[in-house]
Amino acid sequence: MKRLKSGVVNTLSFVKISTFTVNSFSIKLEKVVGDYSITLSSLVDNNNLNPCKDFITINVDLISNDLDGGEYLLTLIYGDNNYTYLTHIEDYTTTQSGSGIYGDSVKFTDL
Repeated sequence: MKRLKSGVVNTLSFVKISTFTVNSFSIKLEKVVGDYSITLSSLVDNNNLNPCKDFITINVDLISNDLDGGEYLLTLIYGDNNYTYLTHIEDYTTTQSGSGIYGDSVKFTDL
C-alpha cells in the first residue's frame, strides 16, 4: 500500500520497468468508496529514467490538488500500460497526550 499526505508534495517510488523509455507518466486517483477521481498528467521521473536506478520517483502535488482522506486506487499510467496500487491518503494529524505509549487521549486534527 502506498501512503500519501494531503496538503504536501509527496514523492512516490515505483519499480522501474525496462519498457519505461519516455519520461512521461500520469497518475489517476480513484476513491474506493465514492465516485471521486482525479488524473495528474505530464509527470516525470525525478531521476530522468537513470539506467543506474532501479526505481522511478514521481512527485504528486496534493497542495494544489486537494483530496479528502481515505483509501484510493492509484493507477500509474505509462502509454497503454496501467499499474494499480491501493493508496491511503491521510488528511489529519494525531496528537497523543499523557505519558508512555498508552497516553490518556488521542486528538485528530485536520491538516
